[in-house]
Amino acid sequence: MPQAYALPMRALETCLYVDDLEAAEAFYSGVLGLSLFGKVAGRHLFYRLEGSMLLIFDPAASLQPGDVPPHAGKPGGHACLGIAREETDAWQARLEGHGLKVTRYAWGNRGESLYFEDPAGNVLELAPPSIWGLG
Repeated sequence: MPQAYALPMRALETCLYVDDLEAAEAFYSGVLGLSLFGKVAGRHLFYRLEGSMLLIFDPAASLQPGDVPPHAGKPGGHACLGIAREETDAWQARLEGHGLKVTRYAWGNRGESLYFEDPAGNVLELAPPSIWGLG
């Protein structure tokens, strides 16, 4: 039987890969309004979210040896960022105002998700935690 720990596990980092860090920074900072926590030109962008981090890496650069073990993916990932349920309409208007194609999906009475792509083709989702029964 697994050992019980004092704190429940939660996602600490979500990592996406992009081929153009400048376009990614313009998108995540400008369109989504996230605050840049740190960056290394040509390698990565880090954004602090509520209780976790969003890491945006250039896949070729993240394969190079460094302080952490090399790791890489490729564009085409998925991440869901939590929003307040009552902000869904405003977010859809904002995203569409930036020229993004938004697909809206209803999860019964649990809320709705907004799906769209970043400039690298990663599928992003904005949704209230209630879609998973979370507070």
